[in-house]
Amino acid sequence: MDEDLLDKYFAGKCTPEEAARVKRWLDRPVPGEERLLRNSWKNIHRHMRTAAVRPLRPWVAYAAAASVALLVTFGLAGRMLSQHFEIQNTSRHYDAFDASGLQLRLPPQASARVDLGLVSQRADLVFCGDVRIHNTSGNDVAINLNLNCANGNPHNRPTSFTVRKDRKYLAFQYHFKSDEVVVVEEDRLFDLPLPLQQKALKALEI
Repeated sequence: MDEDLLDKYFAGKCTPEEAARVKRWLDRPVPGEERLLRNSWKNIHRHMRTAAVRPLRPWVAYAAAASVALLVTFGLAGRMLSQHFEIQNTSRHYDAFDASGLQLRLPPQASARVDLGLVSQRADLVFCGDVRIHNTSGNDVAINLNLNCANGNPHNRPTSFTVRKDRKYLAFQYHFKSDEVVVVEEDRLFDLPLPLQQKALKALEI
């Protein structure tokens, strides 16, 4: 499949014949898809590291105690300047929302809690399906993705990552109603293995 043709397709500039060709390619089964996906996940997990928690040294504890009053004062000012959003997509289709520059395209029944503070910015998303994120807020935002599919485990750990400012991201499920989610920058879709590329390109249509 020609990458330029895919770009035309998602820009809505294809002829009907070209669009039909792309759709046939997207719907085409990939030989050995399950094996390729398993190997992809192994490679992804191999590069994931759990950050070690450093012990708090005595001098750090003293410094922290000495700055409590300053942090309390600063925290009060920060709360006054922070922005809080509660978002719920109650429609039966994908819908777009803008939380002061954090643009989200969410599936039906999805919800989002967004806190854009003076010091830290974070968002928690609860959904089943695919999500598109465009961060135009001017700051990096820490995001937790929580899947709530019918057959999902409500105690699953969220997928956490940082949305860099002025970047677009796509989060899509490895399998529908599973607890495995893939997150990728939209301009790096073609770095994914072929089976995941096809899933990502379908998710871009939301």
